[in-house]
Amino acid sequence: MSRSAPLDQDVSGIVRMTTGVPVSEGSERVTVSSVPISRESVVSVNSAVDVEAAWLDRLVVAACEMPVAEGETAIVQFMVRSLGEIFPDCGVGACLVPPAPDAPVSSPDMRPAPVPVEQQLFKYIPEGEERRGVGMDPTRLFPGFAYERVLNVDEASTLHLATDDPELEDEDSPMMHVVRRAALAMGRGLGLARGHAKATSDARDLRALNSHMVQAEKLASLGQIAAGVVHELNNPLTSIVAYTDWLTRKQVQTPGGGDPDSLERLRRIGESASRILRFTRDLVTYARPSSEVPVPVSLHTVIEQALAFCEHVLAQHGAQVQRRFVESVPAVRGMHEQLIQVFVNLFTNACHAMPGEGGELIVRTEVSPDSLRLVVYVEDNGHGIAGDQLTQIFAPFFTTKVDGRGTGLGLSIVKNIMDNHGAEIRAERADNGGARFILSFPVQV
Repeated sequence: MSRSAPLDQDVSGIVRMTTGVPVSEGSERVTVSSVPISRESVVSVNSAVDVEAAWLDRLVVAACEMPVAEGETAIVQFMVRSLGEIFPDCGVGACLVPPAPDAPVSSPDMRPAPVPVEQQLFKYIPEGEERRGVGMDPTRLFPGFAYERVLNVDEASTLHLATDDPELEDEDSPMMHVVRRAALAMGRGLGLARGHAKATSDARDLRALNSHMVQAEKLASLGQIAAGVVHELNNPLTSIVAYTDWLTRKQVQTPGGGDPDSLERLRRIGESASRILRFTRDLVTYARPSSEVPVPVSLHTVIEQALAFCEHVLAQHGAQVQRRFVESVPAVRGMHEQLIQVFVNLFTNACHAMPGEGGELIVRTEVSPDSLRLVVYVEDNGHGIAGDQLTQIFAPFFTTKVDGRGTGLGLSIVKNIMDNHGAEIRAERADNGGARFILSFPVQV
């Protein structure tokens, strides 16, 4: 509990301080100072205590009216305020430490990094006694009172009560009877609030999943229509390529070798038609349900085909592609079509993040020092990924695109494909402020 923490005071008189502290297993959260302080974790129900009915009445009402739907912070504020009404001459406080989130991956060896957890401090201080809540003792919320008791609410959070009345030191006193039950009620309230938040999040994800499933059905129908259109295009495209070759040969066989301008036009027609034909065939192959089995795959070939798929997106954003490929790259074992899908998603996302002009996409490959993995770097000069989003971008339905272009499924699919290949992927902020994705594949042995 640092004395340099910022303070906020609401209309109820509760002072709230927020500090960022790392939570480590086995660390001691409350330390006994020279002034008697104890910690309680079990509510005693054996001793007969003469407790004022008004105290218990207010405590029961508070337990029934806890704002579970408003979250953990609201629960703690409410209980501190309620206990302050029961003991208006005492200092009442709480230290809320929420459960630590999943640790993000921040190192090349994919090891989790320590996660800082936000500690929130809440205080109720009687009017005119604010000075009792400040002081040099870092182990107490209320150094100005003679006695302070600290009770465990859950594994990390605590409830504090401070007073000058020595009754607080009596384990069987009415005051301790009420405070123990207040701590128990707060702990139950925090558990309910966390469960409510989880249920709300699950329901929101379920609604999003239903919406995306409807959209997926539409895209599947559109894909079937597009496949039929592509099939119909292949026949005239094949005829165009064949007749262009025939006209070219006929032009060359004319006296004088034919008109150079006419030959150049025919060559361009043939190249353009062949290019469209190759693209439509590759598109049908890409859209066909995968029935592949893992085989040795050249990642450079996969990357080039993915770039060909994304050529129109790259051109639309005026993006320049830099290929920095290592020579004599080893093959990886995988499924060709699925790996193309990985890079198509990454290249498309990079284009959407780039500026309107001057976009740059860098694709670099290298072999790990032990020659057991092939590493691919995909980097752009776009707006980048915020630090607090690096741990979320691979989650289903999470997207940073606000213009309707993102479904939040692309990177989730990429992560799933990488996992199925025994490969790893992580994201970080590039040196130029853009995004950098690092993909590590085991090489074919």
